Amino acid sequence: MARDIATTGNTSSASIPIATHTLLAEHPELSGGLALQIGFGAGLVFGAQVVVLP
Repeated sequence: MARDIATTGNTSSASIPIATHTLLAEHPELSGGLALQIGFGAGLVFGAQVVVLP
């Protein structure tokens, strides 16, 4: 599980790509696998997607 809030704070729309980059830098063996990416923000707005990691 990638979490970047402790190291980068609130980076708005860049939070998910930053967390994905950090995850792949620390665990390159996950490349090519599936990831469920979930984000939420102000006003209880949320979104989710399943992607293949680069």
